[in-house]
Amino acid sequence: MRYIGSKRRIADEILPIMLDNDRSTFVDAFCGGCSVIERVPSTYRRIANDKNKYLIAMWRSLLAGQRFPSTITKKMYYHARMQASGKIELGYSDDEIGWIGFMSSFNGKFFQGYTGHNVVGKDGKVRDYIAEYIANIKKDIAPLQGVEFVAGSYDCLDLPPRSIVYSDIPYEGRTGYRYGKFNHDAFYSWCKSVASAGHKVFVSEYHMPEDFTCVWEKEVTNSLNPVATKKPVERLFTLK
Repeated sequence: MRYIGSKRRIADEILPIMLDNDRSTFVDAFCGGCSVIERVPSTYRRIANDKNKYLIAMWRSLLAGQRFPSTITKKMYYHARMQASGKIELGYSDDEIGWIGFMSSFNGKFFQGYTGHNVVGKDGKVRDYIAEYIANIKKDIAPLQGVEFVAGSYDCLDLPPRSIVYSDIPYEGRTGYRYGKFNHDAFYSWCKSVASAGHKVFVSEYHMPEDFTCVWEKEVTNSLNPVATKKPVERLFTLK
């Protein structure tokens, strides 16, 4: 699925570091586009959490076989966005709002700009961005079968004993968090409490406090700005 901050290109590199045959549950605390958890073997109990209830409702319905419209008009987009923001009730279900908000928003940024069908680019070529996004998400349905989807804040998760807990958090100083300013200090404290309870904690970020150690890093091309001259260094951290 097209999603801002997706770890699709690095998932196969970071997962071998996180997976542990002595543990049976993998929890993705900020699942987003599910590019990591969909690659976790089904031998694990897999739990995918996200605070965006519309995203989780969409994933649940897709896995249950729900069919959504392949054409999303700008009118549908703005009506669903108004309902999601609480301005008006138009009868959309949560999963429909999730579908419209992610499949027709530019670069997968939930209701941050309509991308459209049959868009003429600067090169004169026509692209159906929505059809491309839909084709991508359809590929995710099979590998996500069996995943348990949970909607809520990361710090309210009910973690099974000795879980592997992965968090792809909003990067500090980067794109704004939809639910207000993300409290990084509170998150760091949560990680410590989770680790002290016997769980194995991993975090994707560029930088972390000295309590954490980097176990993997790689310079990558920014998927939202592939021509940028300065490439970010993705890192995976765990607690020391």
